Amino acid sequence: MDYDKEEYERRKRAIFEQMSKRGQQRILRLGYEKWDPFQEPKDPREQIRSSSAIRAGMILAQFYEEQKEDERFRQHHKDLMDLCRGILRRDTRARAIVAFCRWYEEQEREVLGDR
Repeated sequence: MDYDKEEYERRKRAIFEQMSKRGQQRILRLGYEKWDPFQEPKDPREQIRSSSAIRAGMILAQFYEEQKEDERFRQHHKDLMDLCRGILRRDTRARAIVAFCRWYEEQEREVLGDR
């Protein structure tokens, strides 16, 4: 078992030494002992199964149901899904897009009202 631990430390040190100076500083700031360069990557399916993704899917399904006659919306499903998830998470990017859309809609009403 000692050999495995020694091998692990040797490989960890080799990876650390091959990193850029900036990367090494980041690891040292976070703590070299806590750093595990061999950890498994995060599963991207977790995002798909998250509560915001499930709720966004339900909201979009309702939206599509109300927009039956216009199939063009479904062509932008990924963009709509990203926006909906951003709104649910109160993401500043999504909120800025929504604010802009509301502002632009108001501008159109004012222009059309002047005619």
